[in-house]
Amino acid sequence: MDELMPIGDFSARSGLSPKQLRSYAASGLLTPAAVDPYTAYRYYSPAQLGDARLIDALRDAGIPLAEISLLLRDRDPGRLRAWAARVRDDAERRHEALDQALALLGCAADRPTGRNTMAYLDCAGRTDIGLVRENNEDAIVTGSRFVAVADGLGGHAGGEVASRLATELVAASFTGGSLDELATAVRAANFAVWERGSSTAGSEGMGTTLVAAGLVGDGVLGVVHVGDSRAYLVRDGGLQRLTEDHTVAAQMVRDGELTEADAVGHPHRSVLTRALGVGPDVPLDAVERAVVPGDRLVLCSDGLFNHVPDDELAALALSGASPQAAVDTLLELGLARGGEDNLSVVVADVRA
Repeated sequence: MDELMPIGDFSARSGLSPKQLRSYAASGLLTPAAVDPYTAYRYYSPAQLGDARLIDALRDAGIPLAEISLLLRDRDPGRLRAWAARVRDDAERRHEALDQALALLGCAADRPTGRNTMAYLDCAGRTDIGLVRENNEDAIVTGSRFVAVADGLGGHAGGEVASRLATELVAASFTGGSLDELATAVRAANFAVWERGSSTAGSEGMGTTLVAAGLVGDGVLGVVHVGDSRAYLVRDGGLQRLTEDHTVAAQMVRDGELTEADAVGHPHRSVLTRALGVGPDVPLDAVERAVVPGDRLVLCSDGLFNHVPDDELAALALSGASPQAAVDTLLELGLARGGEDNLSVVVADVRA
């Protein structure tokens, strides 16, 4: 019993109330690791903290207990992706019904915002294994309110799992509520990747970069990132980088020890100082930017920007091509210049 925690201690560490823990035990979602036969006291293992937090996050997302039970038995992130799609579809139907109700009440013109005028993202994306690697450890998300790029690390299985798990968890959690909500989703994804790597044989040391961008209000873009996958904003003929690389070489540039030109060929240019899944907690960079229709957002992994520098990326992004055409042009250029790494790019135009 020395390594186990009584229900009160486990409640304090997991954030779940004793009542919730008893409910989840009764439903079979989270049964105690041990029960004292004489006192009926419940004891939990520290290894169960991850499941407790996952269950809590899934419940906050509105996922029924039966669905959570299936997910815990078969931890396929595809289940979350399917649930997220259902949530988005349901939300869209509810918004349309409310718009119709407002119109019938004769007050549609009084609404502060309308579905037809709210900003959205018209986007496209591609990820490619490249010309050298044996597997693709990158993952992308494209959607009307949320986009992301992740670059996994940690070997054949680990990197693929880490990038996919992180992007799918954040996409499933993000509702457009706020930048804090997006940051919280990224922190939860970090813990999930760390827990998977710590508890799964053969996945030790897995992790991933992540750059995630979502509309957190009408005309406001939130960006959260860890690692060296990048986000750019293209506006009025200029290119603005929204993220700073978390690498040894980039930090040396910020500290005045290297020039930007020297950093390009530095042996530590890809050595990360931060990544999701390396530990249970990770510092995040989170920013908000006002966006307007006509703005273009570009997200990419280092497999692209190591071959396509910012000045060329700006010229191609400003070419007037559609998001899909811009994606194809950028990715094919990266492949033509070597394609030593996996390459991923997402291009999203702000529309209203």
